Amino acid sequence: MKKKLKFAIITLIGISSFTVLILYSFGFFPFLNPNQGGYNTGRDTALPEVFNISLTVEYVTQPTQTWENISLYYYDTTVLDALQEKCTVELSYFSNGALVIGIDGVKGDWIYYVNNMFAGVGAADFHLNHGDKIYWKHVNT
Repeated sequence: MKKKLKFAIITLIGISSFTVLILYSFGFFPFLNPNQGGYNTGRDTALPEVFNISLTVEYVTQPTQTWENISLYYYDTTVLDALQEKCTVELSYFSNGALVIGIDGVKGDWIYYVNNMFAGVGAADFHLNHGDKIYWKHVNT
């Protein structure tokens, strides 16, 4: 009887843990994850200025470039603003926004991270905080 009870309790805990893990991964517990399912979406509103931003661009065909202590002003404080401050950026425009398709002449697909988290919004919609670290990566040619 004790073995059956022990087995039932362990099974119940295992099934419950698995269920919570699955539900969490699909975003059913947003109060546990302030970054909305593991994506970083930045501030809700733009700051008038941000300081101490770092920007790293990892090219495939060129050496990686890093800029430190970038300051942005006049509410132009998005990830795209920081990138355009230091690089030549080529954009493709769609009905719901712009997509970065080239940085400093290197064309292809680009993704970016802020503070080591994948960004869940477009670069023009990600409002930065002081001290944010932006990392752009070229993922194909």
